[in-house]
Amino acid sequence: MKHTDWLRLHREGESICAIAREQGYLCYKQAHRLSWKLHKPGQITFYLLTWLPAPINEWNLLPNNTNPERTQLYRIIQQALTKQQTKETKRQIQAYSYPWTIVRLLPDARRYTVARFYNRQDAWDHLKLLNRFIPAAEFEVVFDVPD
Repeated sequence: MKHTDWLRLHREGESICAIAREQGYLCYKQAHRLSWKLHKPGQITFYLLTWLPAPINEWNLLPNNTNPERTQLYRIIQQALTKQQTKETKRQIQAYSYPWTIVRLLPDARRYTVARFYNRQDAWDHLKLLNRFIPAAEFEVVFDVPD
């Protein structure tokens, strides 16, 4: 698994836990895993929220039983994932709205996106400022529409 995927899944897990905490659940992160222990105070049943890798590629709640508590917790998870997908969609739409990009050229033909702009003139003005304050770095203005 790529590190960027791991970071994205970690953020998703943390957002699920944040919504679960609002509903009165306690969340405990498992060390070195994409897993969280969830339970409500006063209940003896613990649930494990974990990411199942390929070929399944989805969040799972263990143990897989028909308890009403598990059903309620699963709804909370689905609600959190829906909110996360909405944020990702907004971020993608915003990226399409700002196609002019300043990239920093790095060794080994890599690049790092510094900023995005709606029009080319704003990008060039910002590039001049960057070149003045960071003369050792190499920047370029690129028309970059996201995939």
